[in-house]
Amino acid sequence: MPCSDITSIGCHTNLWDFRNNRYHDWVEQEGLSAKLAPVMASTDVLPAAFPGNNYHVGTGLHDSSAALIPYLVNFHEPFVLLSTGTWSISLNPFNDTPLTAAELEQDCLCYMTFQGKPVKASRLFAGYEHEQQVKRISEFFRQPAMRYRSMDYDASIPLLPAGNFADRDLTGFTSDTAAYHQLVYDLAVKQQHATGLVLKGVTVKRIFVDGGFGKNAIYMNMLAMLFPDIEVYAASMAQATAMGAALAIHHKWNRKSMPNNLIELKYYSVQQDAAI
Repeated sequence: MPCSDITSIGCHTNLWDFRNNRYHDWVEQEGLSAKLAPVMASTDVLPAAFPGNNYHVGTGLHDSSAALIPYLVNFHEPFVLLSTGTWSISLNPFNDTPLTAAELEQDCLCYMTFQGKPVKASRLFAGYEHEQQVKRISEFFRQPAMRYRSMDYDASIPLLPAGNFADRDLTGFTSDTAAYHQLVYDLAVKQQHATGLVLKGVTVKRIFVDGGFGKNAIYMNMLAMLFPDIEVYAASMAQATAMGAALAIHHKWNRKSMPNNLIELKYYSVQQDAAI
């Protein structure tokens, strides 16, 4: 049975009218809605189409929306999930205010939870920028790029005012360690602004960082420093997207209670020292 998944519709912000909880008028006017499969709830299941099988399947979920589900299940006080990779995406499931023109211009968008609720989000091309500038540092200082994956945080390194690292002259740094700390600081300040866009109007107590930057001690310490009033955690969970999709239909296949130990957290203090 063909069906449409609400989280996949929601992540294409211009398709869905979040105020009225339906497709935008232009989707109807262009005759697209008649060509789209009916929307099926993310918590519903259908019998498998393969003969001889008695298991059920869900609709399928948008990957970032699915990865958010274990956090929604385990944490009920307002939080932001910062999902990092090539893109760093800040997801605030507790902010359902309509997107403004200014927010759209700064690469904000709106996702949808599996329950059909808006999730204000912002994007930053941080992972790509990090990768490109690490190559530049590595080549200039003749150091292996792998060295920066496990570099320790050094709070004694002086930092320049935040800016665009790609415009910086590497001859001005005394070492590759200093250059790399500056790169991460520049990215962290950009992230502070991007994440701040989804924090407006909502008191958030925690930021969970998953993905590549969550494993970077320098980045995590700097992010904690930039958000002194919010608890900052590195979060890790195996197969987060698949786990979230399974939890969405948990009641259809599992009689046990929801697990509460799926997510491993590491807290970073606001002090400029190592993580606790």
